[in-house]
Amino acid sequence: MNAERRPRLGKGIKLHHNRDGGVMLLVPEGALVLNPSAAVALELADGKHTLTEIVDAIVERFDVSADGARDDFEALFDRLAQRGFILQ
Repeated sequence: MNAERRPRLGKGIKLHHNRDGGVMLLVPEGALVLNPSAAVALELADGKHTLTEIVDAIVERFDVSADGARDDFEALFDRLAQRGFILQ
């Protein structure tokens, strides 16, 4: 995935915030429960933020390695794109 692409949720895909603070990705087949960093990343996947900006926000908020986060989130967005949940 190109770091300057601006990922966004696919058609019919939504984020749902539970009353308990959890976040799920609602997809046609059901729902995926997201960990906190994935929830933040997908909230920023609005077509306005680049992958680089999303990873930078994750690194700042969760105090993780930039290289590791970039690899993890590129893989996450690639897997979600293969299923049509993210448009890149």
